[in-house]
Amino acid sequence: MASKKQLGGTGKVGLFDHLRAPKGKVWISFDKPTFVEGEGVVGKVNVQAQEYIQSLGVRVEARVFENYEEMVWVTLPNNQRIQERQRRQNVLFSRDVQVTGPNDFGSGPTQTFPFSVGIPPCRATRGGATVENSIKAVVQVKGRPDLTGQTQVAFVPPSSMPQPMQGYMPPGYPVPQGYGPPGYNPGYNPNPAYGVPTGPGYGQPMPGYGMPPQGQMPQQQVAQVRCKYCQSLMNQNSANCPNCGAHQ
Repeated sequence: MASKKQLGGTGKVGLFDHLRAPKGKVWISFDKPTFVEGEGVVGKVNVQAQEYIQSLGVRVEARVFENYEEMVWVTLPNNQRIQERQRRQNVLFSRDVQVTGPNDFGSGPTQTFPFSVGIPPCRATRGGATVENSIKAVVQVKGRPDLTGQTQVAFVPPSSMPQPMQGYMPPGYPVPQGYGPPGYNPGYNPNPAYGVPTGPGYGQPMPGYGMPPQGQMPQQQVAQVRCKYCQSLMNQNSANCPNCGAHQ
């Protein structure tokens, strides 16, 4: 605990010191620049104090705002009523997450506190409106204004994230042994029967294919004669003519 001399030099506390914001700053740093809709927002709250600050706790406030403009009636000083376009803001989502409990901060190195908060995807409810995803870090100070820092969160829909091409393998990616076309990787052994029915002996000529079986002599040709009736050629051993059917 710091002494009063360290706090104010003279030890006197001013009448309006409770209205004065503490000297220091707080900001948020995210673990990555963009988040996919539906995933938790992860980051750190950074607190840098330039004087003694008695804190009641640190929290983050997640908000989704809908910003839009609308025409409203206003009364001028001369009691004339006119319409003018004014900016409006709705809160579509609100969530507070306590990051740390009571803590005292003093001049010195920046202190960091990790956090994680979920923000659901929200869509505008009015035509022409814009949606703003915001996270504010709050250092609650005892008896004095809070120390705050606010930033926006960038979200992208899941469909916009790059998807790897099916079958694509980037250069230098480890290739399993035996994978790829012949010569691409040592050990490649393609399935010879891939894509077609397999059977015994597939990929090799059947026994005797393209040549006479071993151990058998070609059959001797039989002498041809002409039919007695139609004069067609026929084997001399045939009993009937294969053309006219006459008995020989």
